[in-house]
Amino acid sequence: MRTVECDTVVLGAGSAGLEAFREVQSKGVSCVIIELGPLGTSAQRSGELPLSLLMSAGIARHAEATFDDYGIETTKEGCYDISNVLNSIRQVRSRATSDVLSFLYRIPEERRLKGVARFIDTNNLVVENETLVKFKTAIICTGSTPMVTYEQSRLKGVLTINEFFELEKIPSSVAIFGSTLAGLQLGQSLAYLGVNVAVFGQRKLWDLTDENVLTVAHRMLSSRFNLYVDTFITSIENEQNGYAIYYIDDRKFENYLFMEGVIAATDRIPNVGGMNLQDIGISLNRNGSIKIDEKTLQTTVPNIFAAGDVCHVSQATTLSIAQGRYAGRNAALFPNIIDKPQQVRLSIVHTDPVLAIVGLSLNEMKERADKYDKRFIITQVILHLGQYRSQREDGGVVCIYTDVESHEVKGAEICAVGGDHIAQMLAMSIHNKATVDDLAEFNFYHLSHEKIIAKAAKEALRVLNSKPKDEL
Repeated sequence: MRTVECDTVVLGAGSAGLEAFREVQSKGVSCVIIELGPLGTSAQRSGELPLSLLMSAGIARHAEATFDDYGIETTKEGCYDISNVLNSIRQVRSRATSDVLSFLYRIPEERRLKGVARFIDTNNLVVENETLVKFKTAIICTGSTPMVTYEQSRLKGVLTINEFFELEKIPSSVAIFGSTLAGLQLGQSLAYLGVNVAVFGQRKLWDLTDENVLTVAHRMLSSRFNLYVDTFITSIENEQNGYAIYYIDDRKFENYLFMEGVIAATDRIPNVGGMNLQDIGISLNRNGSIKIDEKTLQTTVPNIFAAGDVCHVSQATTLSIAQGRYAGRNAALFPNIIDKPQQVRLSIVHTDPVLAIVGLSLNEMKERADKYDKRFIITQVILHLGQYRSQREDGGVVCIYTDVESHEVKGAEICAVGGDHIAQMLAMSIHNKATVDDLAEFNFYHLSHEKIIAKAAKEALRVLNSKPKDEL
């Protein structure tokens, strides 16, 4: 067994791992990176990049359905061939992945290992029982993997999001299990491309907790594709050329669907198996993710850090990169630790309309109120037909949560056309500790999506000024 010595070892070459490696290198510290799976980040292979490209293709195909609303007449019915959509996505993906590969291959081979790593103790690990790596600090960035339930695992040919983007052609009908970010985006994209889609999920949609937003989101999304969130699956069976799905609907009636394909998109699980983490003192959360100090990115073993999906499953790539950067910085400077600046949560699902959570969710606001006696108000604003936007459809709903004492916006949940623009502006506002007084006076551009923020702020001010603080 050969031995490699370094100051810092990075496990995983995804978004967080690559950023951590770059940061360690920038500090002049010797570093080894271990590739654990397919080259290229999950975001590039089966996450944000291909999903956004698929949604763009779906919206382009769907646009014709709205021509009549704008007075555009079509002379004949269009006939579309979507067989090359996935191939087109893979071509774009390959170009994006090549940048990652070129960076990795510039790393000397003795500093770039491949295989599964297993910790022996807090300063030693083994890669594939072939290479012993001695280190002072380590950063775990092993990411996450799509979960397949037991019921799904016994079926033949069930796909995860990873396998879907490797298909030669898109099935004519697909059942997607999971109203997650991936499940909703994938389902709507395929429906817009003309695929017969059924998305099954729980009553909740994604991570939304505000019942008012959930209600609007369900109404708007289910009008665009088949979304079943109040159903109970009784059985899924393999049949010739597809799957038989039996379920009880929201009216307690038993129903049956035949679908050519089935995609599991229920959740993701952290990649922590086989690394011997708990034996060396690293604690895990109930969902299997690594427990970390959110400020320092340290695990329960001080010289071992973690970043990315392995400690926060399914978080945005930008957050994974930021965590990787600060984990790398602290690992390189250890034992001198720098706290990571607090970041405002910005979570977005690029469906049509967009779903978003900014700052604290409604449930988190309630927990904050119970724990710290911090009172808040909820301001709900409906984006009515044509209001603030030069569009011809209802725009959704925005709910913002405002602290009674400071008048600062602390969070928001959104289901709205242009919700990503609204969410970005609100995130910046929360970061800068803007009050509803500030936002009510800000001159948002007319007909912009963001203008709804001013209306929400004015409504919040009206409520705050209508009663004494102790009555709110």
